[in-house]
Amino acid sequence: MTKEEFIERIHKENIRPGDYLKMLTKITDVPLVLGCVHDNGKWNIFETFERGGHYIIKEFNDENEAFDYFYELVRRISEKFKG
Repeated sequence: MTKEEFIERIHKENIRPGDYLKMLTKITDVPLVLGCVHDNGKWNIFETFERGGHYIIKEFNDENEAFDYFYELVRRISEKFKG
């Protein structure tokens, strides 16, 4: 799915990944962020640590693959916070 489709689906399904913030514009080191951003020609899925700093979970060349993966990641984390 595209970035726009991801945003629409997350809102429609009311998926909220607990304490995590979602970042779709840039990589940040702000604590507790999950993100999918286009950076240096790649789509990067990243997470930040509780005390700052970040790491790349997975890298994609294709926007659809990246947001499909990111959707599943956010959905799984959301389910953990519901339970």
